[in-house]
Amino acid sequence: MPATIRDVARLAGVSEATVSRALRDLRHVAPDTAEAVREAADRLGFVPSRNAAALATGRPKVVSVVTPTVVSWFYASVLEGVDAVLREAGWATSLVDLNADGGTRRRLTATELHAGQASAHVVIGFGLDEAEQEVVRGMRDPLVTVGGSFEGVRGIGIPEAEAARLAVGHLLELGHRRIGHVGGDREPGLNEAVVGARREAWASTLREAGVEPCTDWFASSGLVLERSRDAALRLLDRGDRPTAVFAATDECAFGVLLAAQQLGLRVPEDLSVVGLDDHAFSAAYGLTTVRQSPREQGARAAQLLLRDLGVRRRPVSTAPAPVELVVRSTTAPPARP
Repeated sequence: MPATIRDVARLAGVSEATVSRALRDLRHVAPDTAEAVREAADRLGFVPSRNAAALATGRPKVVSVVTPTVVSWFYASVLEGVDAVLREAGWATSLVDLNADGGTRRRLTATELHAGQASAHVVIGFGLDEAEQEVVRGMRDPLVTVGGSFEGVRGIGIPEAEAARLAVGHLLELGHRRIGHVGGDREPGLNEAVVGARREAWASTLREAGVEPCTDWFASSGLVLERSRDAALRLLDRGDRPTAVFAATDECAFGVLLAAQQLGLRVPEDLSVVGLDDHAFSAAYGLTTVRQSPREQGARAAQLLLRDLGVRRRPVSTAPAPVELVVRSTTAPPARP
C-alpha cells in the first residue's frame, strides 16, 4: 500500500499540516523540521498529490512553456531544462506548442496564457512577433522569457552581440576579410532582438577591423537548415564569394555546409564556416561554433519562477548566460585573401 501523508507525519513526529507545508517548501516551516519531513517522505517513498496541493493553495503546481515549435534543438533543450527543475520540485510542465498541428503556426493569443491552467509561464521568445510579444507583456502571472528578450519582460538569455563577435573575431584572426553572414532578417516569426543583434555584431566587428561589409555578403535565410542551404547557394555561387561565413545558428551553418558540398567547395580549405549554439550534432560535423546552453537557460528560468512563487528561496542569477568559442575543423586561414 502506498505511503500516506499520515505515515510521513508519524515518522517525522509532526502534524499532517506541517508535512503539507514542508513538502510545498513554504517559508514558515523551520529548516530542521522541513528536512526531517523530506527525509521521512524519501524513506517511505511518499509522493505528494499535485491535485491536492492545488486544492490547498488554490494554485495549480504547473508552469506552462510556450514555444513556437518543439521541432528544434534549441526549443527542445530549453524545455528539458525547465522540466528537470520543475519535476525535482514536484511541479509539472504544460506545453503550449504554437505549431502543434505541424502546419502553419498559429498565433499566440491571450487565451493560451489566461486559461488558469498554470501558475507561471516560460515563453521561448526566439520566434515571437510583435503582436505575440504584446500578449506576453499583458500577463499578470510570473513569467520569464528564454532565448530572445523584448522590452518590458524579464528574460534569460545570452549576450547576443558578444557571441557573434567571438565568431567573427575568430575568422578575422585567421586572416579572413571577406566574411559573409547567413541568418535571419526582419521577417515574421523571428525575434529582431536576437537575429538583429547577431547581424549587427557581424557588421560592426568587420568595420572595427577596417573591413566594410558588403551588402552582397549577407544572405537572409531564416534560421532553418533548408532555407539556409538555399541562401548559402546564392551567396557562394559567384566568383567574388566570401572566404568564410558566420551563420546565425548552427542549424544555419549545417545548411551552409550542405551548400558548400553541392558547389564542390572544400571546408575549410576553400571556405571556413562558424556557427552559434553548439547544437547536439555540431561535434559530429566538426563545426566551429560559439557554445551556449539552452538547457541551462531553461533551468534558470524555472528556478526563477519557483522563487517568484515562494517555492524556492535560493537566489537565481538573471545575468546573461556564458558563451564560449569552440574551435573544430570547419575553420582555417583562407587559401586566398
